[in-house]
Amino acid sequence: IKGFLLRLITFFILLGSMAFAQKPVRIDEILTETNHLKLDTTFSYSNIQSSSNLSASQTFQTQNGDFVTIPTYLGTSKSNRDYLNLDLTLRYGLTKDIEIFASVNGYSSDTKNTLSGVFHNQSDKGFNALGLGLTYQVKTEDETPSLLLGLSTQVIEKTKIEGKTYSNNFKNYRLFATSFYSVDPVVFLVSASYSLNKTKNLSVLKRDDANIFTLSPQVYFAVNPYTSLNWGVKYNHFGKTKIDNTLVGNSGSTLSFLTGVSYEFSAKTFISINAEYLNTNAHSQNTIAVTLSYTF
Repeated sequence: IKGFLLRLITFFILLGSMAFAQKPVRIDEILTETNHLKLDTTFSYSNIQSSSNLSASQTFQTQNGDFVTIPTYLGTSKSNRDYLNLDLTLRYGLTKDIEIFASVNGYSSDTKNTLSGVFHNQSDKGFNALGLGLTYQVKTEDETPSLLLGLSTQVIEKTKIEGKTYSNNFKNYRLFATSFYSVDPVVFLVSASYSLNKTKNLSVLKRDDANIFTLSPQVYFAVNPYTSLNWGVKYNHFGKTKIDNTLVGNSGSTLSFLTGVSYEFSAKTFISINAEYLNTNAHSQNTIAVTLSYTF
């Protein structure tokens, strides 16, 4: 892990040294310009390893902020999962302070399990969710920090359990807020969200997924007018997960570490590479995500 981190830091430094001055890297360009479209294409890879006597659903957060439930197996097990996720988000600047967006999310998963001395491999892929949302800029940055608020929902959400796929509509709502303050060349950013899950119908079963609160403070540093680096942490608090009012996942919290680099190719094209490191007693999850943004 130390060697990987050293190579990652070296990569960030080399990438930063490649840029030349022209236009400042501006974090306040979070909202899409009025009457413009922006497409965010995010490809992420996660390696998830777990070891537990009784496994439950694990949760993966996309770069768009939505939560996706990944099914696991019951029993004493060890698993090593390679999880690929593709998220396409189309944003439109309705006004200078309001942005609307739609997202579609798909995945591919390959899991190697050891269950009580028995080895089992499982591969899966498919559609996760279709979401809609809105972001409103309550306050721009001046002598005090900016503030943006938003709401999103998953119009269609697929849940797969024991090889069967179930579809639910408008069962997830996410409230989110972002605030930042600039002290050139540093930007301090804090984001928070609350994901509310309503009861899902899975054939004859009813599933109540955990509600999730997230808080993430980060620091962005402008290496030069094209490139910025960022560091931070992400705190997640999960509620209880129940199936037919039976507890299958207890409440708890996790703390992960974030790092990333962003580079602006032009006024219309922007790329960011972000990594997240999570290690708990139950499982570890290391994720790297690449987002390419293009404004029309």
